[in-house]
Amino acid sequence: MKLAAIFIHPIKSCAGIALPRAQLQRRGLEHDRRWMVVDENGRFLTQRTLPQMALVRTLLEGRGLRVEHDAQAPLELPFSHADGARIEIEVWSHHGPAVRHDEGSAWFTRVLGRPAQLVCMPDEIVRPVLSETALPGDQVSFADGFPLLIASSSSLADLNQRSNFRSDVRRFRPNLVIDGALPWAEDGWRRLRVGDLVIRVTTPCARCSVPGLDPDSAAATPEPLRTLARFRRRDHQVYFGMNAVPDDAGVLAVGDSVELLE
Repeated sequence: MKLAAIFIHPIKSCAGIALPRAQLQRRGLEHDRRWMVVDENGRFLTQRTLPQMALVRTLLEGRGLRVEHDAQAPLELPFSHADGARIEIEVWSHHGPAVRHDEGSAWFTRVLGRPAQLVCMPDEIVRPVLSETALPGDQVSFADGFPLLIASSSSLADLNQRSNFRSDVRRFRPNLVIDGALPWAEDGWRRLRVGDLVIRVTTPCARCSVPGLDPDSAAATPEPLRTLARFRRRDHQVYFGMNAVPDDAGVLAVGDSVELLE
């Protein structure tokens, strides 16, 4: 097996970036989901209710991010922002502080056509992983629940073959894509060594409506969720990919070998 692709999503639920290599940290890949858009009450906003967020693009530039949308002039952001007002935010069952970025809040309010606040998680704000599978010290950025999401390219190929619908892996918003495994073998993974780094595989990822959105147009489609529901449904959820937590820190690169440890 090998690492076939690396993705980060600097702003939660906005477009991702494919990278040839990335720094793995305790709360996930460097720059992944360290920014988030919330409503006027601090509750997170996503493509689930605002599909147009898929059309907000991010680029890594020197010391910060360039955020682009066809209807607005670009927004320049630092990688981290700690000097603004602290507000209380909500991500599922998590409630905690984040730092508001005023210019970014105004930018997203215009782009989304509704009141919005852009917030950052600087290093000093720690959000623990809230799961019975977590270990003491596990932490996460603004991702839904875990620092990493792993997808298998062979499982995606099997899904595409079953549906005759070509799903781009970007629909599932993974961080790491692994090539060379049998389809759906990831269901039984518990620990992987990727390059020199050990990653703990925790739980299957239950999917929401987002994989039904075209990442390039934000158009909604019944696939791939309709086909997934035929053979990947249990307990009223549909699953694709595996949540994971890093046990090591260091550099990951496309092409790294992947070894199943457990």
